[in-house]
Amino acid sequence: MFEVRDLRMVRAIQEHGSLVRAARVLGITQPALTRQLAALEARLRGPLFERSPRGVTMTDLGRAVVTDSVDILDRLDRLGRHASDARGDQVRDLNIAAGAYIAETLCITAASRMLSLYPQVRVRLVSSNWAEVPRAVHEREASLGLLDLRGFGPEMGEGLVVEPLQPQPGVFVVRPGHPLAGQRAIGLADIVSFPFILIGRIPTAVQAPIAAARAEARAAGRSHAAFPALIHESPTVALRALPHSDAVAAVTLAIAAPALQAGEVVALAWREPWVSIHPGIVRLRNRALGEAEEAFLDLLRTADREGEAASLALCEALGLPAACL
Repeated sequence: MFEVRDLRMVRAIQEHGSLVRAARVLGITQPALTRQLAALEARLRGPLFERSPRGVTMTDLGRAVVTDSVDILDRLDRLGRHASDARGDQVRDLNIAAGAYIAETLCITAASRMLSLYPQVRVRLVSSNWAEVPRAVHEREASLGLLDLRGFGPEMGEGLVVEPLQPQPGVFVVRPGHPLAGQRAIGLADIVSFPFILIGRIPTAVQAPIAAARAEARAAGRSHAAFPALIHESPTVALRALPHSDAVAAVTLAIAAPALQAGEVVALAWREPWVSIHPGIVRLRNRALGEAEEAFLDLLRTADREGEAASLALCEALGLPAACL
């Protein structure tokens, strides 16, 4: 009565709550998925989902099918992984989606360590704005996602498991010789009066103080006309822009460290706790992790502990508050 593809289809619809999203994840068209679902419901003599403009809701029959199919699908997934391991000749893909700040610190460290430890794993690290990460995980474009949890609302978290990591302190950096470089008595309004480089979307906890300081700078008649003056998702790219202008960039200490130590940029002597990233790992609640995912998570947690220690040491070297984390 059931085929494996039927069970995977029902699970995908249940996880995503939408035939459109489930079809995208399964790699088929929505009309084809609708026909497949209708054929299964005809064989079972009952509906698995109730349709509405807001999506689909599982019926009692649908819940029974999902409950009894979880163990079957998990066993099939494990069988596939074991067969691949036994052959020893098949490359497995590990897809990670991450906000740019986390991708360019913790993720790239863990991914680079995977290369020698797991030569049969091909790591695909997709760096984007943190707000895109939950969608990528929900739609199974990535098995693991990393983002700033301060922008992670309840509407994003349904069906996901969340694991917080250590906060990463950030600083405002400028070129050597910048008008604000070396000044101690400066405020946020002074900083945002210069051309600013930011990512396309920032958490509300960061938006609010910057907006207030921007209003103060405008009232004093000393604000740069465009804000942000430059939008780019990569903080590493933002660092490359600083030597050519009086721009200011907000970056984490982990990203800024090489440029700070080389004297290519300097950190401004102003900082508040909200100038930070609060990274976390997200994954689908009902999706079993494979060996590659588990290995990546272990390496990621190790990089997280190392990064915390390195940031504390750099805080002290820069004369930032001891509680800069």
